[in-house]
Amino acid sequence: MKLCVSSAINSIREDGSLMPFAETLAYMKRAGFAEMDLDITTPMMLDTDWERCFKSKAEAASAAGVRIRYAHLPFDYPNKSNVYGWEEFYTASCRAVDMAVYAGVDCAAIHPRSVCKTDYSLEKEHVAAKEFLSPYCEYAKQAGLMLALENMRGAGRKASPEIKRYCTQVTDLIQLADELGIGICWDTGHGNISGQGQLESLRLIGKRLKMVHINDNWGEDDIHTAPFLGNICWTEVAQGLKEIVFCGSLNLEVGCNRLPDKLRETYANYMALSAQRLADMMAN
Repeated sequence: MKLCVSSAINSIREDGSLMPFAETLAYMKRAGFAEMDLDITTPMMLDTDWERCFKSKAEAASAAGVRIRYAHLPFDYPNKSNVYGWEEFYTASCRAVDMAVYAGVDCAAIHPRSVCKTDYSLEKEHVAAKEFLSPYCEYAKQAGLMLALENMRGAGRKASPEIKRYCTQVTDLIQLADELGIGICWDTGHGNISGQGQLESLRLIGKRLKMVHINDNWGEDDIHTAPFLGNICWTEVAQGLKEIVFCGSLNLEVGCNRLPDKLRETYANYMALSAQRLADMMAN
């Protein structure tokens, strides 16, 4: 099974400066990753030279021997701190779909635009999410890109039960994905925060699973640590992926950007070793 990692694994230096993409690629390769999950942001796709910049990244990855296996469509929605609105966001998302197709990705993750709230109505949230996602799903379908709806994180296991968020429950995730005609991306960290059993959830998702976001936490915050550093039961994850015969790559959504520069390579090596350990568990 191939080992894949987010393009954010090492993208910002300790001093806050951006890491050149070629250095990120070399860093990934040294750690033991041959595939990448490319984060595509709205600013990237609204930049004046967006197409050339993206294609240069794709070419650099190919030259480095790194396959862009997956992508993550923009979810940096318009707000008071952004200079773009919903029309620009839609344009950026469509461009992201086109560039993902250009890069030859297998699948791209998409969010349902839900938030934690106390005045929660499942029916209203479902209708709103479906209405929001439908244009993006239709555009991706026409472009020939497979999308995967990602499960969301909740407020944390210690939070009030009155605080709810749509698409944290695996049954709601499945219903929406089926109605939209797209696959599912299972984020292990989000599932843990939301109190979803890893094995039971993966069994329910079954063949709908098109990609995974593998990361660990302690059930409260979305800290994106490597496997075996939190309280997720990785035996259940391995068993679930094995039972449903998941054929994708083990895609780690983790990063080193919060660490001192001198500690990053050691942690990246651990990331790859933890992913390989999970792959070995699935094989046994």
